Amino acid sequence: MSSKFLAYLKSAFSEVDGSGSATRVLAGATVLTTLIWVSYLVCRTHALPDLGGASMFVSAGFSGYAINKIAGVAVGKDKDKN
Repeated sequence: MSSKFLAYLKSAFSEVDGSGSATRVLAGATVLTTLIWVSYLVCRTHALPDLGGASMFVSAGFSGYAINKIAGVAVGKDKDKN
């Protein structure tokens, strides 16, 4: 992998101050797991499955990130208030 791509990944999974973000890693892992799961189902059944469960699974993975951002804004620790 190129150093630019690795620098991008580091910044994508870090907070504004540069510290690591466990909730961003959890959200990324949830998306990756969902993509693998749906790909496996398509390979096994040769049809696109109902994606209702997948969307709920991804939403649950991102809820940790959303709660973390809301709590950071509520206590005034989060500088990125967008």
